[in-house]
Amino acid sequence: MDTTLRPIGVIVSPRTDLSQCPKQGDEGAPEAWVEIAAPYVPGLDTLTPGLSLTLLTWLHRADRDVLSVHPRGDMKRPRRGVFNTRSPARPNPVGLHEVRLLELVPGADGSMRLRVAPLEALDGTPVIDIKTSYRQRAEGMAQERGGEPGATNRMTKCLSNGEGFVSAIVGSAPSAWGEGIPEGHADELRRICLRGWQRGLYSGFNGNASLRLGAACLMTCSGTIKGDLGRGDLGPGDLALVDIATGAVLAGGKPSSEGAMHLAIYRARPDAMAVVHTHPPRLLALGALVPPDDMLRLPIYESELLRAQLGFAPAHAPGTQELADAVAAAAATRDAVWMERHGLCCTGPSAARALALAEELEHLAGVQLAVLSAHAKVRD
Repeated sequence: MDTTLRPIGVIVSPRTDLSQCPKQGDEGAPEAWVEIAAPYVPGLDTLTPGLSLTLLTWLHRADRDVLSVHPRGDMKRPRRGVFNTRSPARPNPVGLHEVRLLELVPGADGSMRLRVAPLEALDGTPVIDIKTSYRQRAEGMAQERGGEPGATNRMTKCLSNGEGFVSAIVGSAPSAWGEGIPEGHADELRRICLRGWQRGLYSGFNGNASLRLGAACLMTCSGTIKGDLGRGDLGPGDLALVDIATGAVLAGGKPSSEGAMHLAIYRARPDAMAVVHTHPPRLLALGALVPPDDMLRLPIYESELLRAQLGFAPAHAPGTQELADAVAAAAATRDAVWMERHGLCCTGPSAARALALAEELEHLAGVQLAVLSAHAKVRD
């Protein structure tokens, strides 16, 4: 029995220290590159940007003599056996990383570089395997079976180019989110919307979010409760699958009233894999007090860094094509756009990173409001 591991590539990441790495990819992990050695490049055949992948890595700096840990390193929590945790410390430290493939770049030596996000692995981590994610594999199997009886042909017509992941949705297995809605990606949107609601970026029915899935995007529907997505009165119908090029609804309910804005951003930004539109209360308050040119201008380093990522769109009525076009124009060169008198729109390689950018901007707005309040008290 041959149990020899043969690394197929290596991670190239800005994260070089364990203290810099989040516990999970959706906790603020960055983009990274996966360099696949030339002998294994044929195994990448048919992979296209937009696919969800599971990377298997060898966590070469993990402690292999550990059999019990405090979950997430929290000493207040009782110890558990490592096989009941996701700790990297274990006898055979295999890492599992759910990522989205953003780009493939051939190397001069016959290798291939894969740009993925989010990835919490350290720079230099060996890659031992790549698999399509479980949810995507199930959907592909359903397609090979020819689809379930009564499956719609709308997606085949609208996505005849077969681009990326969306072509695999046709004939997918029934989903709790409704026919034609990919369950794994729907759950990802639910988690992001819940996190945004927990952090005060969403309230009630306001805001919306979406994920790019190849030639289409999965977005929240009009009137959905972001803090209870998929679990409230609406259930199936909380999400819609929409063709980016045509705006045709492929599956699900009625798209968000701001759907045109999401589509315009995806058309302007081929690299954007997610769009998160929130109504952050501190930013809204700041926008009511100071003009756009003065927003987030503070004598601190974070202000300079975040202002460089922020664009501005003039006031237009919500849900209009004028607003969509203005936001897309600003988003062409910025990852965040402040919509005057309306809210914030952030893009990113994942919904988690787009939401994290919204959080950073909202936090900085809170700092500026505190400074303005202190100055007002001094004047009084």
